[in-house]
This record gives sequence, structure tokens and C-alpha cells, in this order.
Amino acid sequence: MGTSISHPSKRTPNWRPVFKCYENGKIPEFRAINEVWRASENDERPISSHLKSEAVYNCYEAVKSSSSITEAIQKFNQSILKNKNNSIVSEFAKRAIPMAFQSSSPTNQWINSFFSEVTNYIVSRDTSGFVGDNYRNKNVNELITFKRNINSRVNQILGNDDKGINSYSSWNSYVDSTIEKLKTN
Repeated sequence: MGTSISHPSKRTPNWRPVFKCYENGKIPEFRAINEVWRASENDERPISSHLKSEAVYNCYEAVKSSSSITEAIQKFNQSILKNKNNSIVSEFAKRAIPMAFQSSSPTNQWINSFFSEVTNYIVSRDTSGFVGDNYRNKNVNELITFKRNINSRVNQILGNDDKGINSYSSWNSYVDSTIEKLKTN
């Protein structure tokens, strides 16, 4: 029998504004994006340090230099094996590959999907504990809609324009500017 383990956010003052967004339906739902990224960036190890990993950039490069989902996944897997740098964030990067190739601009769509995956993970690890009569989301259907709206908003914030990433350094700069957008828009 399989089990899954939830690793919720720490119950620290840093995360309190996020939890308020899950509790109070009067707070605009998209405010949760701002608070999630603020809290994640203010953790002991900022989330940006995970997103700036070589493995994540290698996934971007695999998508950029491939003409199919299969090719991109193979390149990424080879990179992971060679560099021995797999992580949960790398897995989010890999999950974004199929979505990327459903677009006319796979690299830009990969970026949007990757940030959406990361946001969804952070939101999902806590929101299940905030469903019921005393919370924003009264039932599971409302929670599903809430998370879908968050995902759509992340994609809207990132947009469809060319991200202009052509090096590991420019990826790192893009991560910083994107997190700033997600914290403020």
C-alpha cells in the first residue's frame, strides 16, 4: 500500500500571511500568489536558490534544443544522470516538458508551466488543511477552483512574450525578476 507524506510550510510568522489568504475569503485570492512567493523567498533557504539550480537550467536547455517531448525528456534525464543533481524542483521542471510542447513556443511555455508547477506545489502542500466552513474554500470543489485560478494567474503574470534567456546567468536573472513579479502582481 502506498502512502504520501505532506511536508507543510513551517508555522512561522513568515508564513502567517499565506495562511490568512487560505482562511479569509475577503482577501483577493490572487494575493495568495504574492504571499506564497514572499514567504518562500524568505525561508532559511530561499526558493530562488532551488530554481537557479544547474539541473533546472539544463531542463530549459533540453527543451530549447529539442524538437519533441521525448527528445527533451531524454536530454534532461541524461543531464540528471551525468551531474547527479536531481531534486523535487528538478522533477517540477521535468513535469513542465510535456506542456511546453503543446505550444508554438515550447521554451516560453516551459517557463510558465515550471513556475506554475512550483506555485501549485507550494499552495497544495498547505491548502488541504484549510478546507471547511471556517475557511475560504468550503469544500474540495472550491479548493480545486481556487488552485486552478492561481495557476491561471501565474501564467497571466508571466505572459507569452520571449523571455530572452540565452545563458545560465540570464536564467538566474530571469528567476529573480519573475519572483519579484510574482511577489507584487
